[in-house]
Amino acid sequence: MNNKMIFAVAAGVFLAAGCGSKQDANEKNFGAAISQYLDKKGELCLSFGKWPVDVDEMDLSMQKNIPTGKAGQMEALAAVGLVSGTDTEVDVKLMFGNQVRKSKVKRYILTDAGKKFYREGKEDAAIGFDGSKENNICYGKKALDKVVKWEGPMKFGDYQEASVKYLYKINELAEWTKKPEFLAAFPNVGKIVEAAGRKEQLHGVKLTNQGWEARGL
Repeated sequence: MNNKMIFAVAAGVFLAAGCGSKQDANEKNFGAAISQYLDKKGELCLSFGKWPVDVDEMDLSMQKNIPTGKAGQMEALAAVGLVSGTDTEVDVKLMFGNQVRKSKVKRYILTDAGKKFYREGKEDAAIGFDGSKENNICYGKKALDKVVKWEGPMKFGDYQEASVKYLYKINELAEWTKKPEFLAAFPNVGKIVEAAGRKEQLHGVKLTNQGWEARGL
């Protein structure tokens, strides 16, 4: 074996050792696992079930006292241009018998601007009371900012898992999430946005034959 061949083999061994394994417990692998999870589960959405959304007289009467209620939230979305509302009547079936009565509601539909942020419910989305999949108006997507630290991995026979603390950032954040009329009706959105890059998140990862994977996938 000549010197050039010896050098090439040695360099290959060195590079292979430097790359490490996907099964190693390190920042790179844990970061990849969290990134994969956020890529699939990190979309940030407001869930309203089926559209159009009807707000009845009772909800409308409570709007001033409960700005985060259904009526207040719909009006906030109207204020930022995502929905429009009109007064109409619907048939409401009474509890007993087959009788129905007319009930006044305010019906909200998505505007052209709102349709740009609308997402059909995904297969793994939560199911609402009306049977619809609860992914609706989406305003951004979480992505990994950085891994802060981790605990473990803990071993249970051949099974291994670790707890990873990380910070997230929000990509493609909708501008309307910053408007005060929106935040008054959706304070939790403000908390999620404010926590980006600041509040540590905790998520479990498990070791598979293909490397580390976030729980919940």
